[in-house]
Amino acid sequence: MKYDVIVVGAGSAGFGAAMGAARAGKKVLLIDRNSTPGGSTVFCGTPVFTPYAAAGKETFKGIFAEFIDLVQDRCLVNPSNGAYNIFEADAALFMTRMLKDANVDMLFYAVLTGVVCRDGKIEKINVFCCGKHLEFSADCFVDTTGDAVLSQMAGVPVNEPEEDKTMTKTVLFKVTGVKGFDKKKLLEIFPQLEFPYPWQDRFMGGPAGPDGEDILLNLTAVSGNALDPFDLTRMDIQLREQVFTICEWMRRKLPGFENARPVFVAPNIGVRFSRCITGREVISCADLDNDTPVTEPVAIGKRAYGDHFTKTFNSPWRKNNIGLRAIPYGALIPQGVSNLTVGGRCISIDPQAATAVRYAPCCMMTGQAAGIAAALGIPEYECLKKELKKQNVF
Repeated sequence: MKYDVIVVGAGSAGFGAAMGAARAGKKVLLIDRNSTPGGSTVFCGTPVFTPYAAAGKETFKGIFAEFIDLVQDRCLVNPSNGAYNIFEADAALFMTRMLKDANVDMLFYAVLTGVVCRDGKIEKINVFCCGKHLEFSADCFVDTTGDAVLSQMAGVPVNEPEEDKTMTKTVLFKVTGVKGFDKKKLLEIFPQLEFPYPWQDRFMGGPAGPDGEDILLNLTAVSGNALDPFDLTRMDIQLREQVFTICEWMRRKLPGFENARPVFVAPNIGVRFSRCITGREVISCADLDNDTPVTEPVAIGKRAYGDHFTKTFNSPWRKNNIGLRAIPYGALIPQGVSNLTVGGRCISIDPQAATAVRYAPCCMMTGQAAGIAAALGIPEYECLKKELKKQNVF
């Protein structure tokens, strides 16, 4: 079957890419191995969207703003940072509705199994779904898999960092029955409480319901190679054991958690970073430190980086740079394949700087830009800029 644009990976970036390409007037297919769109938002227990602000303006408009407008009445808004905490099922439902309204074809429960390239272009891809081998072709493709799977299979140069230069993996979980939740106090006392996993030295959690009794916790942590099937499985097993050890510990050690009990454990392991492309332009730590000017901006990311290290929360290279920096068009364009764009956390960046671009709103916006670029045949920037403005991208 032939499409104008095929997007592989239906997380925040893939959702943005499919919407961007469809809004540009193209016939679009969105493929994912899960049962709905949403990616880590829905399946990794991270239904949190933080709209960064700069100079008094929210920096995410476009598809992200439309999505938030639809779901905000069903969100818990964190007053300290303006983050929207969304019920996972709502995120999946409203993304699906937007995709249907945009006439995007969706194929779920589908695993990418092969990529056919010729003369520096992807001709077709193969997927496996419901016991069937399916084949699809398109003029342009978008990789929003998070792990740069499509790019790697197409022969694009990729960057896979060593374990001690990346971030921990986690399984998030929710507990209920918490009384008097006080995050400021927990941040102060947590380092002195002899947490059972010493490399986790920072309390991470926040309200997941309006009454403050439901808390989403980001406390499990393990290191390993998320691109190795057996190591990924080993980490997932280890993390799920940690959940119940942590729950027992919290009831004994954390004020207000005496009667806390788990009510949800994320179905998928959360991988903060695994692999990225090497693109026309690579976002470096020095770029973020120096706020290097960007001549072809397509989205906005943070300038801070280096958290969730494998031995402590803060990595040896951590920089908490204040402010935001534009993401360049060239970071979305891989080397070696002329009809492929990339969005989300696997865009072209120094792995040590990955924090700056991996959050869901940023992924949605780089996805939208990648989808628009694919729809327009990966044009020169001025042509892309016109469509970005037309789609109300900041």
